[in-house]
Amino acid sequence: MDGQLEDVRTLARTPLLSGLSVPELGALLELLETTTLDAGHRLHAEGDAAAHLTFVLGGTAVVERKARRGQDVHSGAALGVIGFATRGQHAETITAATPLRIARLSHDAFEQMRTTRPDLAAHLSHALVSRLSAELRTPREARTMLGRLDGAPGVRDDTLRALVPETVESALVVAARVGPRALSLAASAEGAANVAPITTATGEGREVYRRSAGLVLLEAARRLNVPTLRMGLSVSSGRVIEVSGKDVHRLTELQRALDDLIAERIPLRSEVWSADDAIAHFESVGWHDAAQLLHTLMLTSVELLCCGGVRALGPGPLLPDAGMLSALRLLPHPQGMLLDFGPLVREQLVRRSYSTMALEATSPQYGAAMTCRQAEWLESMRIRSVGEFNDAVITGRVQELMLVSEGFHEKSIAEVADAIKEAPHVRVVAVAGPSASGKTTFIRRLKIQLQVNGIQPVGLSLDDYYRNRNEVPTDAHGNADLESIEALDLQLLQTHLTALLAGERVTTPRYSFHTGKSTPDGGDPIALANHEVLLIEGIHALNPHLLGPQNQQQCFRIFAHPATSLTFDHLSRLEPSDVRLIRRIVRDRHRRGFVASDNLQRWASVRRGERLWIFPFQQQADFVFDTSLVYEPSVLRVYAERYLLEVPRDHEMFPAAHRLRRLFERFVPIHPDDVPATSLLREFIGGSSFDRPQGSGN
Repeated sequence: MDGQLEDVRTLARTPLLSGLSVPELGALLELLETTTLDAGHRLHAEGDAAAHLTFVLGGTAVVERKARRGQDVHSGAALGVIGFATRGQHAETITAATPLRIARLSHDAFEQMRTTRPDLAAHLSHALVSRLSAELRTPREARTMLGRLDGAPGVRDDTLRALVPETVESALVVAARVGPRALSLAASAEGAANVAPITTATGEGREVYRRSAGLVLLEAARRLNVPTLRMGLSVSSGRVIEVSGKDVHRLTELQRALDDLIAERIPLRSEVWSADDAIAHFESVGWHDAAQLLHTLMLTSVELLCCGGVRALGPGPLLPDAGMLSALRLLPHPQGMLLDFGPLVREQLVRRSYSTMALEATSPQYGAAMTCRQAEWLESMRIRSVGEFNDAVITGRVQELMLVSEGFHEKSIAEVADAIKEAPHVRVVAVAGPSASGKTTFIRRLKIQLQVNGIQPVGLSLDDYYRNRNEVPTDAHGNADLESIEALDLQLLQTHLTALLAGERVTTPRYSFHTGKSTPDGGDPIALANHEVLLIEGIHALNPHLLGPQNQQQCFRIFAHPATSLTFDHLSRLEPSDVRLIRRIVRDRHRRGFVASDNLQRWASVRRGERLWIFPFQQQADFVFDTSLVYEPSVLRVYAERYLLEVPRDHEMFPAAHRLRRLFERFVPIHPDDVPATSLLREFIGGSSFDRPQGSGN
């Protein structure tokens, strides 16, 4: 049994089998012929008929091509891939350098797999295609190979859709990456090389799905003559977007029209228009936000996304047609409606169902009073879209916008401090928010306002309550999951909180991220006087399990995140998550030397942790602080353009970097020197007055 488990673990390291679960790998192993070869045994020679696909379970083999020795192969390697897939000949000679354990799949066993385990056969077929499309000389060879694997004479489809599987690990394939470009699956495959699928398991793929779904809904609205409909923000679950408009009471009609377009499989495409023609079109259909944005940009041509009679601003690939949107549902919402995509990818560790998260988004707490007030003052200043904002910058209203934005923040922070003072029995203030939300500067400014109110904050770091690393639960990759609340010593934390609230003194622990060990009494002794409150900041600060039931009534919870954004047109706006990503890229490039590609690669994991451990508990907040600043994209653009250009064209993150560059290029730049030293934005671009040593000069 132990030997079989070790073989399964080895197969799990094989890139060709990536995505198969342990039970699936075990089932595959049962279909393979396992044997051990002596050192010096020749597996096959160059030119031999490829009768097997071979997986190396242990040992080392030597590869020779045209009498020249190549790189040795070890356990986890797959051998004879091209020959097996095309039923051709081996292109190399492979000899065991040491005793070699192998597992072989014959063509007969593969045919048996089609009958007994069609899921495994499909996975292996599409994995071969995805891997080999980069190695074969032309896309036609890849299509021919796919036809042979599927038992058909060939595949006639000449689009990229023919070169990628329909799903990867339960996630829908929605676009394809060809070299540095992200392209629609409807794009021609002729001349394409290095084709890789883009799925809804990635932020890039979810954006393709979101963009396509919104475009089809706008076409449904056009057919029903509902011109006021427009897409809003994606909410925390990543599968729902807000929809606003005066005719949202026609939800049932819109759903029926949406279903008809999906059944019709209406095509989605992009077109290149002259900027003048695009402006005239948008003015004629009442999309004044899009027309004004184009007026403020020095463009001669523009990419438009098209569905039926609807045209919207690009960029980015779309689904080939609406038929891939079968799960779309419209739900009622206090501000209009929600467009629900359905589960785009299976999340193994989601603590609360997506449907629950969608219902949470319907609460007024999601928008928060502060966000509504910010929208009101932007309306009063005639800033309702990126086009109107750009026009304000061009006409010299920059200083006014910056001062009002910063003044609004300061007033709101003072309101939070007043609410804390007026709330009965509050002894703990807990602040949570997603990555790059601006929590650090918000907390520093809140401390000042609390002190103005005669309240002295005492900090408590949740980082010091981590368990020893060997006691921390692991994630799906076997790494310590420090984002899980179970990584904290909750019993010790709750004991200390109870003691502090009872007027006792405690000595906090100290955790070393370097060693992964906790020293129980290694921290500072702290106590709470009558005029003091405990200030806790961290990813789990809103989680009710953090404080324990006995301490809930004495806690004031704050959720900080950017929630306000301006529209580009009826289809799209700058998502707050993209603002946070650019904040993080700029900050980490300044302070830690991380290049943009580092953050782009980590972002999917960061967002997944937020969906699991932060956004589900947003409803626990007593106050939601909107950290967005209407002018910040124009400032961040100054830095982000160069940092995103540092991502090489051949890097897997180039399409994501390119998309962000295209988004932020739509904002007229603002010089960073004009940003006040106390601004929350200074946390990311540097120069914050809170970072200066006490007593230093200007």
